[in-house]
Amino acid sequence: MIPARGEIPQKIFGIGVSIQIMDAATKTGETVAEAYLSALYNQGVRHVFANGGTDFAPIIEALVRANDSGREVPNFVTVPHENVAVAMSQGYYNVTGTPAVVMVHVTVGTANALCGIMNSFRGRTPVLLAAGRTPLTETGHPGSRDIGIHWAQETFDQASMLRDYVKWDYELRAGQPVGTVVGRALDIAMSEPKGPVYLTLPREVLGDESADPGAVKNGRGLGSTPPAPTAEAIEQAAEMIAAAERPLIIGGYADHSPDAFFGLAELAENHAIAVAPGMDSFLPSSSPMNLGIAGQALLDWADCVIVLEAPVPWIPRSAAPGPDTKQIHIGSDPLFSDYPLRGHQMDLSIAGAAAQALPLLGDALSAKFAKKSKAVDKRRTEITEMRQKAADQRAKILEQAQASTPIHPAWIAACLNRVKAGDAIISNELGVPLPFLELDQPGCYLGATGNAGGLGFSIGAALGAKLGAPERQVITIVGDGSYMFNVPMACHFVARAENLPTLTIICNNSEWFAVRRATTNMYPDGRAAKSNTLPVVNLSPSPNYEKVVSAVDGHGEKVEKPEDLPGAIERALQAVDNGHPAVINAVTQAGGR
Repeated sequence: MIPARGEIPQKIFGIGVSIQIMDAATKTGETVAEAYLSALYNQGVRHVFANGGTDFAPIIEALVRANDSGREVPNFVTVPHENVAVAMSQGYYNVTGTPAVVMVHVTVGTANALCGIMNSFRGRTPVLLAAGRTPLTETGHPGSRDIGIHWAQETFDQASMLRDYVKWDYELRAGQPVGTVVGRALDIAMSEPKGPVYLTLPREVLGDESADPGAVKNGRGLGSTPPAPTAEAIEQAAEMIAAAERPLIIGGYADHSPDAFFGLAELAENHAIAVAPGMDSFLPSSSPMNLGIAGQALLDWADCVIVLEAPVPWIPRSAAPGPDTKQIHIGSDPLFSDYPLRGHQMDLSIAGAAAQALPLLGDALSAKFAKKSKAVDKRRTEITEMRQKAADQRAKILEQAQASTPIHPAWIAACLNRVKAGDAIISNELGVPLPFLELDQPGCYLGATGNAGGLGFSIGAALGAKLGAPERQVITIVGDGSYMFNVPMACHFVARAENLPTLTIICNNSEWFAVRRATTNMYPDGRAAKSNTLPVVNLSPSPNYEKVVSAVDGHGEKVEKPEDLPGAIERALQAVDNGHPAVINAVTQAGGR
């Protein structure tokens, strides 16, 4: 059958379809790109962090049309590096609880975003990563290939490069309801365990006339309801905890909701259960049950360990509970089934998100402990003594740190505690040790727990947090090597362009301390352990990092003496209050983190 003029049957989008061939200038209906933007907005997406390319032509046309017509669509934030864009989506979600969208340029943009997506996946942060798809046709469509790079950027399977790190991936086909596809993507991203999803958008499809975009959002929230543990599982856990003399909760992923944050504190304080929040802020620093990061001494003390949403509660080769210690693991996926190898033992595994499990467990323990008030009081006294001992150790470190040169990272934390706002958001990436920060409100800490080790998330995360909570103070603390991974010029550009002033403090020890530590841990008596300068570790001569921010009219200072740090922080925060991004390059010693 000969196709009618303007219609060419093709099988290039995975199914046999007919594509209407029309000059872009003569189109009068809604394009798929326009329907896509409306679908995002209707699903509650208000911001898209974007780094564009030739595949964005239909999106840009749709944005201009929306601006001319007054149609409500998400705000597109231009981010000059994809790693920063994904980090911004992490910070934005952790503050607002609302997912953002990242949109990147075909294969190369996806590749640049990959480290951030790895972090989002391991950190269980929902994000829709949308990527253009190089044009699939050589001729016959207004969106067909028109520059040489369109051949070089085509792959056999674009999503294959990140399939291990997304919950779902899909390519939009011609004629499909884009609203349905977008809704499914966001639902999957927002269902426990939350995480990133990936959607590719061919240029020809985006430029076509939109068919039925799918059902309009019916008012329900995104995602499925979080898993709640069964009554039987809660009863069994409560029996094991009540039978123990020294139960210990070890936290992992920080649930930034007030329900989980204060729910854990209430459970622990009501029943005198010690808590080691891990490497993330999972309960108030001031909680009398907060004993800091769990080491071997604390694991030896405990006779029942409750692992709460923690993929790696301890490192088995260096610390582990005793063989007779009961172990209860609770989480939305307590087996962490997306980890290829994880051998942590457990006597009871309970599927249930923290916000749902904690109040149920608290109620069950109230009945169990009703007749054990003396045992609870005894344990409370013991935990109070342990907490005081840890506080005395920190005080001793700080007493030495306030006069130590180079600057000790703990001194940076102490100086911040004196001046930061109570609801200040701290984004910490290999910067200062968490136990020295005072954090008593939910959603105040963005850390690396659960992340895949893709350095360069902290400043972008801080910018995303500032966008989500513009009235709050936002501070980044980052190592000097990680600062370079953050693509600082891209970050500082976004800070100025979007009016998102934050303070960045660089803990500059002129080396990759994590690499040094890994080497000396593996070879404690080796030649490297006796050397001051190691290959692939040294970052000298150290750049004048504080000068980078001046390119965007920001405030920068270098601080080498501990006594100069408080004044530098006050000046930097004043610059932030005046609308300017600020950077402090603090020359620090290694090993204090």
